Amino acid sequence: MPLTTAKPRKICILALKNSAFVFVLAILLGFVTPGCSRLTEPLITPSLMLMMAFSLTEVDLRARGALGRSMIGFFLNYGLLSGLIISLAYTLDNESLRNGFVVMAAVPPAVAILPMTRLLYGDVLLSLYAEAISYLVSPILMPAMIFAFTSRAEVSLGYLVETALLLIIVPALASRYIRRLPLDPVLPINAGFFLVTYTVIGLNIGAPWESIGPVGLIALARTFGIGMAVYVASALAGSKAGCRISYTLLGTFKNLGLAAAVALLLFGPEAAIPAAVCILTETAFYIFLYLIQFV
Repeated sequence: MPLTTAKPRKICILALKNSAFVFVLAILLGFVTPGCSRLTEPLITPSLMLMMAFSLTEVDLRARGALGRSMIGFFLNYGLLSGLIISLAYTLDNESLRNGFVVMAAVPPAVAILPMTRLLYGDVLLSLYAEAISYLVSPILMPAMIFAFTSRAEVSLGYLVETALLLIIVPALASRYIRRLPLDPVLPINAGFFLVTYTVIGLNIGAPWESIGPVGLIALARTFGIGMAVYVASALAGSKAGCRISYTLLGTFKNLGLAAAVALLLFGPEAAIPAAVCILTETAFYIFLYLIQFV
């Protein structure tokens, strides 16, 4: 391949592997060319399944060990963080936005916690085991929590279980095969992330964006507020630096791609706005954690 074409191609691939770049590009295109989001809406489910399958390749669902600390991590995500999100959601008058936060509370932790733990020198095994526990129980917890805390009677428990099976169990099984293949998971993960983010932004161009203020305040509280509280509490409890990082990530990050897609499927485009806003605050919080290492 000539050097003149090899270099631009390499730059392009590096850019597409950069999750922050892909996220910003999706937001910009969502605002500038929202019309195509109607065409990409039917692709939400298959793209999310693909993204989840490649994301879960790093999670060993048979992982055992450090059960006590892993259960603390699981409780921080599905107990403390989910409880805070649901409590704050009920301060909103807008039912769609409230349901969007309930879905966010119901989904498991972000799979990106694993690479973030490595980059921040956290306890990788603790994060791995806590993730494994969370994803094993999420097909039960996710539909149960959404059914219990939303007021849409037409969304049946059976349909919620079916959605959980389709978006969690099927990709988890597929990931066991994909992890054996010599494939770089970053590109398909970012492709799915791009499509979900672009579609959510594009479909909500006509939404009442004046409600973003309260949503933004909740997003800051459930990210920076709870994240710093967990970090300080674990430090006061005498946890090692690596454990503090893992506990903080598990107590802060949710699988927002899954949350946006499920909210969109169950409650419509407006319900996906909380996930889109929280993607911003979670990204900012990760950057904050990265920077304080050098202080």
